[in-house]
Amino acid sequence: MDRSRLRAIQSLEFRDPRQFLVELGELECRLAASVLDPKIKGLRTNKLKEWREARDAALFCYGMGQRIGQTVFLARGESQDYDFIAAWVVGDVQYFVPVQLKEVVPSDLNGTTSLKEIIDSLKKYGDSKDLTVAIRLNRQEHFDPQTVVVPPLHIAALWVFGSISLDRSEWMLWGNFLEKPEGSRFSYPT
Repeated sequence: MDRSRLRAIQSLEFRDPRQFLVELGELECRLAASVLDPKIKGLRTNKLKEWREARDAALFCYGMGQRIGQTVFLARGESQDYDFIAAWVVGDVQYFVPVQLKEVVPSDLNGTTSLKEIIDSLKKYGDSKDLTVAIRLNRQEHFDPQTVVVPPLHIAALWVFGSISLDRSEWMLWGNFLEKPEGSRFSYPT
């Protein structure tokens, strides 16, 4: 990562994703009982897109933190090739990782979108050796990570995450698909 990009990233405000998810979870419980439009409840309007993406970024960072056993902080800082920055510290070394979010949307929004289609579209990233791509699998369907075929990609890492329970209390994070992928289970924080 070049110095100017690193300086810009270091100036961002990093937050612990846990507290955001707890507060958002409480709000979503109240909204579920309301008579609001389902698009609003699901953060599926253009005005709420930023909140949906923030939730997905927080879910990814929280899940990764559960996987590695320490907090993975996040900062919103959208650029041409990333949506947010994940950061963590090991010893005296601080790591900053630009992350691009993608989503396999629910079938009722687009039944033809597939994980394969999204992964294949990542070939467009010609020189993104620092970029991690996190794909939210936002469908209640069977997912077998062993069947994922990844073409040659010029990114740093590829992860897939999604809820494995109807009430969205249990989640899985699979990856890195550019290496030997493994799954990690985590609970939505309360």
